[in-house]
Amino acid sequence: MSEMLGNQYFLSRNYSMAAHVYSEVNLADPQNLSVRKRLIICFTQTGELSKAFDFFYGLVKENVKYLIDTDAVADDCPCNELAEKYGRILPYEENSSDLKLLLGILWLYCDVNKSLLFFKQLSLINPDEKRFSDIVFEIENYLNLNKIKLN
Repeated sequence: MSEMLGNQYFLSRNYSMAAHVYSEVNLADPQNLSVRKRLIICFTQTGELSKAFDFFYGLVKENVKYLIDTDAVADDCPCNELAEKYGRILPYEENSSDLKLLLGILWLYCDVNKSLLFFKQLSLINPDEKRFSDIVFEIENYLNLNKIKLN
């Protein structure tokens, strides 16, 4: 299977088929950042949040800049529209770690400050989950190194 086929599925927002193809491509070429970046989105949309988070965490640790510097237009990234779709946390959802995780992942592609806010909340809610504090560290380190102001 080819990355181009996965891209076609991704462009048509057939996340399930794109995830299948990208997973095969990832097995053959696990260093392909573009495939892993899109796999994260696919997994968030196919209900595989745990897989999405595993890939996300790995990519944040390896190259957080690659996620933060996403060009929504050039990359045809649906993250902004997806984050907006899921973005309103209703009062009964306030304690939903899964929703905050989903939003933290999606926002890193298009608004680093919103993503950081969600991961800070997650690290407070789940202090035993070291990956949340690791992500906060990586994002803050990136912002500090690039002298980007926190909102």
